[in-house]
Amino acid sequence: MQCKKELFHVHTYRCRHAEEIPDEAYVKKAITFGATDIWFTDHAPFPDRDFKHCMPYKQLEDYLNSILSLKEIYASQINVHVGLEAEYYPFYDKSGYYQALKDDERIELLLLGQHLAEVEPGVYTISWDAKRREAEEFQWLGQATCLGMKSGYFDVLAHPDRIFRRRKVWTDSMEQVSRDIIKTAKETGMPLEQNEASKREGLYWQQFWDLVPEGIEIVHGLDAHELKELISVFYK
Repeated sequence: MQCKKELFHVHTYRCRHAEEIPDEAYVKKAITFGATDIWFTDHAPFPDRDFKHCMPYKQLEDYLNSILSLKEIYASQINVHVGLEAEYYPFYDKSGYYQALKDDERIELLLLGQHLAEVEPGVYTISWDAKRREAEEFQWLGQATCLGMKSGYFDVLAHPDRIFRRRKVWTDSMEQVSRDIIKTAKETGMPLEQNEASKREGLYWQQFWDLVPEGIEIVHGLDAHELKELISVFYK
């Protein structure tokens, strides 16, 4: 049986912080690597709120239709998959938004990537000043990550150690948050993503991964936002 060579976690220009190139360029590049699969997981939009790191909500249908078209065009050469990366916010859970995404048969995978946390309805950690975000945000992100894993909507946890991106030195509090995430991953069977962009950008915390026991599935994600970041790092 042939082993799959999957390129996982690829973004598109719609998120507004990625290279302005056609979606097809990633597919063509993946084929040159001999990849069997490519997983698009662009940042999901949220109704009624424009988070600047996500695609505008009005572009969601265009995104889905574009990737589905590539899936059909290149079916004989590579398996193209349609996914979304999203934060877990309780307000949007109550609104039914995640359930709607989960029920959409066009979407094959929801990737949990917690960049912000909701501290109360309509208020997010992005509203805090830099000092407070450095001191406290990772704890809120850790709690939101655990809630997201337990929600049942998501299939893989993206870059779990990225929640510490504002921290400078590893602490006991960071270890406890890490243990909570790892425990929840084990309880829910949620795979954890080791992220190539985190390694490249100095956001990778080996201390987190040293706590992960055998038995928890680890996948390797590219987090590609530019064509040059689509490198031949495959995951099984």
